[in-house]
Amino acid sequence: MELNLAGLQDIRTKAPEIVLPGFDVAEMQREGRKRPRWIHIGPGNLFRCYPARMAADLLERGEHWPITAVAPRDPTDMRTQLNKHDLMTLKVTLNPDGNQDLRVVAGISESLGIRDADEFSRLVEIARDPGVTLMSYTITEKGYVISDGSGNLQPGVEAAIQAGNPLDPEGWRASTMVLSAVLLCERFRAGGAPITLLSFDNFSHNGDKLRESILRIARGWAEHGTAPEGFLEWLSDEKNVAFPITVIDKITPRPNPVIAEKLAGLGFSDMAVETPHRTPLAGFVNTEPVEYLIIEDKFAGERPNWDDLGVLVVKREICDDFENMKVTTCLNPLHTALAVAGSLLRFPTIDAEMRDPALSALVHDLGWKEGLPVVANPVVVKPEDFLREVLEVRLPNVYLPDNPARIAMDTSQKIPIRFGETIKKYLARGLDLETLRAIPFVFALWCRFLMGIGDDGQPFEPASDPRYDELHKHVAGITLGGNHTAKEVHQALYPILSDTDIFRTDLYATPLAQATEQYFLQLIAGTGAVRSTLDKEYNK
Repeated sequence: MELNLAGLQDIRTKAPEIVLPGFDVAEMQREGRKRPRWIHIGPGNLFRCYPARMAADLLERGEHWPITAVAPRDPTDMRTQLNKHDLMTLKVTLNPDGNQDLRVVAGISESLGIRDADEFSRLVEIARDPGVTLMSYTITEKGYVISDGSGNLQPGVEAAIQAGNPLDPEGWRASTMVLSAVLLCERFRAGGAPITLLSFDNFSHNGDKLRESILRIARGWAEHGTAPEGFLEWLSDEKNVAFPITVIDKITPRPNPVIAEKLAGLGFSDMAVETPHRTPLAGFVNTEPVEYLIIEDKFAGERPNWDDLGVLVVKREICDDFENMKVTTCLNPLHTALAVAGSLLRFPTIDAEMRDPALSALVHDLGWKEGLPVVANPVVVKPEDFLREVLEVRLPNVYLPDNPARIAMDTSQKIPIRFGETIKKYLARGLDLETLRAIPFVFALWCRFLMGIGDDGQPFEPASDPRYDELHKHVAGITLGGNHTAKEVHQALYPILSDTDIFRTDLYATPLAQATEQYFLQLIAGTGAVRSTLDKEYNK
């Protein structure tokens, strides 16, 4: 039994518990290639089980919103996860009671990898089509970054602006933001039909960052005289190109080999977990049942009728409040705390950490005591209810094992939003930062994580982070049990804790730097110091 067009009837016969598409998938894909509607860049796990599922729900009721999936870099992942399954995904929902819901998601009509010249030409053709009114993204926070900490453009982006030809492949292959600007430029040349760009990535004001990056590239072209006349003005008008902010929330861990084994037991021969590169890949996505998608009510052109599919289209203020609740206080900071602690203590999964009394107490304090005081109520859900669901249902879900290393990726890029915004709110409201203990403890854990040495004294493979090598150098001279003085710790941590790009403020202008240094001293006392310090502070 295989997940592909030819195998759908076999699945229907042999595994009737799996929900299959209620429409002709092959016909939908043919029609979708003729009449494209929605481009999505970055077809990873979250996309395959959430936005693609929404598209499938729309198709189920006869509303034509098929998605063109685009791999912005190496297409290997997309080929492995989608193409070999005729663009379908097996969504495995892991419920807290141990039951699983299985559904074949068929919301994609076409897939394109931009490294192939013919496929890139096809993507340009689709972007020029006035029937396409959505372009969405799941490319992680770093995919929107086009400059360094000093504001200087990345070399690839700078080269794309200087090249004199927006269609120079070296440019759009170097940056998804350059690719986006190219596609919008071609759309403008084709008549400039309205389109909305939606980021489904978890960071603050994602739509604003998307707009800012694309506009900076377009301004560069305009200044060099390589953009068509009127393009920048067209792009700047959100009646033509809208960039709503969004908040999406659904935990989608890497594919679990245990799930792969269960699917093999059902009869599937093509659901094994593969690792062509570093990241595990599979034709299925294991995910939790909980999901939220909040979108600012700001669209250019037609949008899907998805209001009854769990999507909340609301005022910008409600988006802001929901994002503040989720990203800066009630979920993402807790995830980061567990990620760095779990990596140091070699916990296999996030749910296992939640069964550790000290780690559970740490994230409870982080949420209830230090996060909630600066949360605005987004109305669509009470912060207390959301936090309770996170702590009591979502993170402890033993049937949804998630790897701390996955969550620890790009931590230097996440701290500004997940913790920096909370610190700013404490400062703005005149709240006492000396009351914060969990936040500086997490900062100390992260600095300890940057050493690349586990609590057992052995090296570990750090999760990828664009600033890891740079930050690691500051603590590389610290040794466990080295009897380091407070002055030595200060000298090592000062370049990190004073970095306003990481913390949104110089922590040395607050009591948090000193608290972080004190905790860090305890965490480097020797092997097992992370465990003993954690127990001393939180296992009471």
